[in-house]
Amino acid sequence: MKKIIILGTGLGQKPLVDCAKKLNIFSIGIDINPNSICANDVNRFYAVDIKDHKQILQIASEEGVEAILTMQSDLPVPVIGRVNDELKLKGVSFDTAEKCSNKDIFRLALETTNCNQPIFKIVYTEEDAREAVKKIGLPCVVKAPDSSGSRGITKVNNYAEVDNAFLEACLHSVSKNIIVEKFIDGKEIGAQTFSKDGKCVDCFLHNDFLSNSGFMVPNGHSYPLKGNHDEEKIKIEIEKALNAIGLNNGPSNVDLIINDKGEVFIIEIGARIGATCLPELTEHFSGCALEERMIRLFLGLKEKNYQPLNRPCAAFILESTKNGILEEVSYDFDISKYQQFNPQLEITAMPGDEVTTLKKGTDRLGKIMVSADSVEIAESIALEIKSKIKFIISET
Repeated sequence: MKKIIILGTGLGQKPLVDCAKKLNIFSIGIDINPNSICANDVNRFYAVDIKDHKQILQIASEEGVEAILTMQSDLPVPVIGRVNDELKLKGVSFDTAEKCSNKDIFRLALETTNCNQPIFKIVYTEEDAREAVKKIGLPCVVKAPDSSGSRGITKVNNYAEVDNAFLEACLHSVSKNIIVEKFIDGKEIGAQTFSKDGKCVDCFLHNDFLSNSGFMVPNGHSYPLKGNHDEEKIKIEIEKALNAIGLNNGPSNVDLIINDKGEVFIIEIGARIGATCLPELTEHFSGCALEERMIRLFLGLKEKNYQPLNRPCAAFILESTKNGILEEVSYDFDISKYQQFNPQLEITAMPGDEVTTLKKGTDRLGKIMVSADSVEIAESIALEIKSKIKFIISET
């Protein structure tokens, strides 16, 4: 039986765990938390920090695994790159993992190949940040270069906000090489891609929605891409960036902005499948289960043909309006009335949980996903259902 390591056993890894079961693959889960959601669903579990490269390498060697995988989180990617390099496994290399996991290195890699990206500067102090903002101009974005889940990313609209944005970025950064970059006014979109032997063989473009919390965290996505965009031009720019960072095999999660002139700017690339309901949405829209495709590619299994479905769909995460303790979840509607839209409602927060406003992707309280005859209707229905779910929260 083939063996894989799944790095992280939280909610975001559930599609990988389920897929391994379906394909009769022996799954080894690694997570510091033995009570994580999928810890009991893998074939074998190790309570180890997912950033502990040496211990994970030892486990991978002793277990004789043929692939090490993760999805929906950037945090384990550098360790996966190291293990792949040292054991000569198929997947992301450490060099590519470093470029994807460190936004400063990523920006410099794209700069050397003339990829279209925002003007940026790497800063180290609050004074540096203020000077960079003056040179780049407002509005701008201040980012932690080595965080995940949209942590430490703040849009700055005036100079008074720079210091707090810099401190927020430092709070979520190990290196403290903070990035200040020009905010591109335009439409933010995303892409789920899949590459094989250096060629981007699939690129699924989707609509993105950002929370108004001020932290630029995605809180929803939909398919297909809306608007009269040159999709071939977008895909060419994405493939150019993938080549620049050496992402030759497997999935990627790409963030882009298209301005009013139709110019495409690469914002970020994650060397993994996207989060915020994107695995489910992508499969629903395209018929392609990216997690299964990734497992098959990295294990050398026969590729499974999939039939494009082109089904319009939308998903939004459920979020808290304030910090506190969740007391109750209130449903004042009958979800069966929406059955024609195939609603998939999931509440992951439980009464008694401490909840916060949306500052990072893991602050979600649940999700709602629907499909419809058009993407506009799907978005409208998903938001309508979301508005009817009330979270009763007591302030701490």
